[in-house]
Amino acid sequence: MDESWIRLSITYPCPDDEHVDLYFFEQDLYAVLYAYGAATINEQDATTLDGKELPAGTKRLLSYFDNAQAVQAAEVKTAVEQQARNAKIQIETALDAFTDQSWKDGWKAYFKPAQVSDRIAIRTPWSDYTPAEGVKVIVIEPGMAFGTGLHETTQLCIKAIDTISAQEKVNSMLDVGCGSGVLSIAGSLCGIPTVRGVDNDPVCIDVSRENGEANHVDCVFDDTDIWDVTEKYDLVVANIISSVLKALKEDIKGACRIGGKVVLSGILTEEREDVEESFLEGLPLKKLSHEIKGEWCSIWFERI
Repeated sequence: MDESWIRLSITYPCPDDEHVDLYFFEQDLYAVLYAYGAATINEQDATTLDGKELPAGTKRLLSYFDNAQAVQAAEVKTAVEQQARNAKIQIETALDAFTDQSWKDGWKAYFKPAQVSDRIAIRTPWSDYTPAEGVKVIVIEPGMAFGTGLHETTQLCIKAIDTISAQEKVNSMLDVGCGSGVLSIAGSLCGIPTVRGVDNDPVCIDVSRENGEANHVDCVFDDTDIWDVTEKYDLVVANIISSVLKALKEDIKGACRIGGKVVLSGILTEEREDVEESFLEGLPLKKLSHEIKGEWCSIWFERI
């Protein structure tokens, strides 16, 4: 029986002379691929036997994920695309299933609907799903914006939103780095009346708005940076990699009202203590708990 893989192809310009921005982009690119569990990465260019058809000054990375990692592969594809837009580097990406023969869109079969919290389930447009009574379904298509809702980090955030809003009255929520808008949509479906998502990537804002309309929720999505947010929120949620969370910690904490909650995810379990220590400095927070799913974790704080 042939062994199947999910293959992610990333092609981008790589001139012979050294470019500092490109160097840092590639370092971040490899970090993201390995963080999301790429089994191997094959680097190709016009000088390699398997990349001889590539134009000079072009590089291609082929990364392979186990066929049970379709969610991770799609998440890393959209994360890499967003990373390239931020770095102003033109890339081309493609995702397919790979055995002895590749078959178009085969990776879609691995996206299974899932109930991710007491009141929220996730499915893709091509999957059928009958939810349990009282469970609301978010429909998200993996696309240009980071966040399918099926990755562990997103599920951890949705669980936190559901739990906190069920235990206490949450009048407002801020979704920092909203990506596809899935966390904002979850907040609205959990009954939070005012939900705002912010992202400095205009593509994410466009996709978030489309997803919000498709899921019939009334969320506001702004193409803005967190440090330009002046309002205070009952719940602030950020599902971003640890280095960015720490860089934005004062702005994230500052957006939370006294007595409100801060939920962080996108954190590898081995990074949890470092992120906790960073956020407990400065503006007063109290750690409430942390949750673990796979290699990832979320941390819950209260602003005191």
